Amino acid sequence: AVACDVVDMSDFLKGWFVVIHSGAADTDLVLTLYEATDVTAGTNAAVTKTCRIWHDTDMGTSSDTLVETTADYDYTIDTGNYPNSMVVMEIDPAILSAGYSCVYLADSGGNASNYCTILFMGVPRNMSASLPSAIA
Repeated sequence: AVACDVVDMSDFLKGWFVVIHSGAADTDLVLTLYEATDVTAGTNAAVTKTCRIWHDTDMGTSSDTLVETTADYDYTIDTGNYPNSMVVMEIDPAILSAGYSCVYLADSGGNASNYCTILFMGVPRNMSASLPSAIA
């Protein structure tokens, strides 16, 4: 399982989840976007509006190019064909339902022998000397 922090989008105009996957154990990793009412994710639901997604299915070897794929609210990393992948999911707070200000990636599948890192980058609503916390 891949643990992803819940991100509060209240202070962000837009954000991106960057997923970096490596490893050759062939168990596809399915990433699904969820929304929540707060960072504890006690009340949550699957996101049903699509977001833009880019991927590099040969990351770190002969490629450094992200290619936009079909907009969706989930993405499957095919670990058998593309073990070294980078996926970028763009989060516009407008895709979240009323009363839901938080978002995170849930997963299924994957293999304990593989490595996966999930980063969040966001554009804050108000720029200042220190950036707002996304997970507090």
